[in-house]
Amino acid sequence: MADEATAERAAGRVGSKALIREINEALVLDVVRRRGTTSRAEITSSTGLSPATVTGITGQLVGEGLLLESDVLRGTGGRPARLLQLGRDAVVVAGVQLSPDAVEIALVDLRGDVVSTLQVPLSSTTPDTAADIVAAAVSSVIASHPGSELRGVSVALSGVVDRPRGIVRHSGALGWEDVPFAAMLAGRLGRRVAIDSLVNSFTTGLLLLDTDLAERDVIVFSVGASLGASMLTHGRIHRGFRGGAGGFAHSAIGRRDGGALCHCGAHGCLETQSSVWGLRQALETRGIDPSDLVAPAASAVLGDGGAKLGLAIANASKMFGPERVVLVLAAEIGQTVFEEACREAFTAEYAFGDAVPPFLVTVPADGDIFARGAGYDMITELFSAEPVGGL
Repeated sequence: MADEATAERAAGRVGSKALIREINEALVLDVVRRRGTTSRAEITSSTGLSPATVTGITGQLVGEGLLLESDVLRGTGGRPARLLQLGRDAVVVAGVQLSPDAVEIALVDLRGDVVSTLQVPLSSTTPDTAADIVAAAVSSVIASHPGSELRGVSVALSGVVDRPRGIVRHSGALGWEDVPFAAMLAGRLGRRVAIDSLVNSFTTGLLLLDTDLAERDVIVFSVGASLGASMLTHGRIHRGFRGGAGGFAHSAIGRRDGGALCHCGAHGCLETQSSVWGLRQALETRGIDPSDLVAPAASAVLGDGGAKLGLAIANASKMFGPERVVLVLAAEIGQTVFEEACREAFTAEYAFGDAVPPFLVTVPADGDIFARGAGYDMITELFSAEPVGGL
């Protein structure tokens, strides 16, 4: 029975009965996720499902290991009720951060805990080689968890990603244009694969862990090898046509004439001034060691790059009107003159006019933050009645 239910979910949303059951399962799982530990009666009350439906669904999910029966809830009469919580071992997903020189994997369980990590070098950024290395790394890390079902793989990378079609439209960091990477990886692994930008994956993680964001308008900006942005509208990521939303890296502050050449072919892109790649290029042009971004000699370049980013963030924020702005900074430039200049320029843009400045939060992009976010991306599917995409 458990095998049949697992196969039914893997087959996708086909047929009205399968669809209704999948929606109901998602409702039940989401209640348990939000409450941590709960009873069948509380699930019935929260979802509006009948007691018989809740009993049937929870029994099935317990049999599959997606739910665990824990403590006994004793009332004033009748048979004691068993409390439910999310299972840990039955389902895992592989979140992958794909960068130009490495593949980082975070194996995440149903509760969002990272149960295993693996990092391997990327010998080449050609799509076929990258797909081979990612597939081998995922197979290796899942082998360390026998008995767990690999729900799927979610890959986060720098660039413009058409998530529904699984295509990397542009990645300057990887040198890719219109690469159907999701299909390439799915063919090697025989598992569902979703791909998204680094910043969208991070934002998905925020949504899963911070229920306060469910009805918020937020913009998340990331500064790493490239620049990215994720627009959160009432708790939903706005992706735009062919995944183009948030692609502010190749906009310009001021005239493009005389600006540095960007990997996209244009001159004067913000990418050339405020990304880690652009900062290193600027330092090298000035004869300064590009490997040390915190050196005193690099402060002028970092200050200028941070100020231009702050101006760009303020312009975007004034148009969108978010309640909060989250700035995710690569470890190389966090807590430096870059961050200070960015915040000062952002704040200065709100000194005049009637726009209300959003609260600006900075977050260091350290550890497995993006790989973990990619993992959350795939897990979210279990708690949502709507498809999240993927192949």
